[in-house]
Amino acid sequence: MTAIGDNNAASEGHAPTRAADQQGVADSNPFATRFVRPGRLAYRFANSQDAGQLVTRLRESGWRGQIVGPHGTGKSTLLADLAPLLEAAGRELATYRLTSSDTSPSWSRSDWRSATLVVVDGYEQLGWWSRWRLSRRVARAGCGLLITSHADQGLPLIHETTADEQATIELALELQGGDGPIDEPQMRSAFAGCQGNVREFLFALYDLYEDRRGPDRSPAEEA
Repeated sequence: MTAIGDNNAASEGHAPTRAADQQGVADSNPFATRFVRPGRLAYRFANSQDAGQLVTRLRESGWRGQIVGPHGTGKSTLLADLAPLLEAAGRELATYRLTSSDTSPSWSRSDWRSATLVVVDGYEQLGWWSRWRLSRRVARAGCGLLITSHADQGLPLIHETTADEQATIELALELQGGDGPIDEPQMRSAFAGCQGNVREFLFALYDLYEDRRGPDRSPAEEA
C-alpha cells in the first residue's frame, strides 16, 4: 500500500515546502509541494481495499482505531481522504496534527460529545501525561478516537501503510507526464536512496527535476 505526502518530516507537522512554493513563484515542477501535499493526491491502496471499507471498519470498532505505518508512507494523506467520508457517516471531526514542538494540546478546552471523532495525527509525539489526559477526556465525552502512529498503540488496527515501490514509481511517472526529464531507472534509484519514505522520495524528485530541466525553464519560472 502506498500514498503520498505524509505530514511527518523532521517532526509530525506540515511537510517542508520548497522556496518556490513559499514565494508563490510560477513553477511547473510536478513534484512541488502544492501538487503532492495531503489532500491533493489521493491515497493509493495496493489491493482491493478502499477508504469506504476503512470507515466501516472504524464504525464496527466503536469509532476507535489506529492507522499505523513508517515515516512518509501516507498516513496523513489517508486521513485527508477519510475526512469527508467520516463526516458523511455522522462524525464531527476534531483534528489535531501534532509536531515535535506541539506535544501538549489543550484537550480540556474542547467541546466534544458522543458524535465527535477525535483525530490525532502523530500520536507518538504525545508524552504519557498528554496521552492519559486524552484518554480520560475521550472516555468522559463518550466520543471516538482515531490516531496515526509509527507503531502499534493498542487501538483496533484500521489500516497499515507501507511504501509499495511499483505503485509509487507509477504515480511519480503519472505526475511527471510522458515527456519529463526523469526516467524510470532514475526514479527507482531515488526510491532506494530514500529507503521507502515516499515523502522524501518526492522531495528528491523535485530536486532531480530541477537539475534535469536546468536552463529550459521559462522566464516566469526563473523570476
